[in-house]
Amino acid sequence: MKKIKKEYYFITLLLICFVFLTFFVVGGKTNSLDENTFNSIIKIENSFITKFLYIITNLASTIGIIVLVILTGVIFLRKKALSDFKYVISNVCVAVILMQVLKQIIKRVRPSWKWIVQGGFSYPSGHTISSFALYGTLMLLVYKKVNGKYRKPLLIGFSLMIILTGFSRIYFGVHYLTDVLASVLLGSIILLVSNVLMNKEFINDKNKNNKTI
Repeated sequence: MKKIKKEYYFITLLLICFVFLTFFVVGGKTNSLDENTFNSIIKIENSFITKFLYIITNLASTIGIIVLVILTGVIFLRKKALSDFKYVISNVCVAVILMQVLKQIIKRVRPSWKWIVQGGFSYPSGHTISSFALYGTLMLLVYKKVNGKYRKPLLIGFSLMIILTGFSRIYFGVHYLTDVLASVLLGSIILLVSNVLMNKEFINDKNKNNKTI
C-alpha cells in the first residue's frame, strides 16, 4: 500500500506541474524560453544529424507507431505474453486520445520557425507522448519481467528513443520545448498509473500461483 500511495503522490504532483505549465504556455510566459531553446539546438544542424533524427521522428509518427505496435504485438505473441501486451495497446491509445483532446482545447499554433512540413496544433507533442507511452511501457515490462544480459541494453535503448524523439521535434522546429515537456509530464502520469495496475495484477497472479501450488 505504501508504494501505491507514493505513486499517487507523484501522479498528483505531475498533474499539478502540467496544469501550471499549460497556464504559462497559454499566457505566453514561455515564448522566450521556447525560442531560445530552438536557437541553441539548431546550431548543431548538419546533414547527418538531420537524416538520423528524421528517421527517429518518423518512427513516432502515426504510421510509425502503428507499425511498431504491430511488431511489438508479434513479439509478445511469440513469447506467449499477450496479457502484458494489453498495457502497450491501452497506454498508446490513452496517450493519443489525450493528446488529440488537449490539442483541440489549447489550439497552440506551431512554431513559425519549423522547417519540415507538419500540420495541426502544437501542444502537447503527439510524437513525444506516443513514443513515451510505447517505449515507456516496454521499459516497465522489461524492468519487471526481463532478467539477464538483455535487460540493461533494452532499458537504455528505449530511454534513448524517448529522449531522441522529443529532441527531434524541437530540432525540426515543429514543436516548442514546452510542448515536449508537457508530453513528458502526461506520459509519466500514464506510466505511473499503468505501474500501479501492473503491480496489482502481478501480485494477484503470484497469489493465485501460490494457492495452486
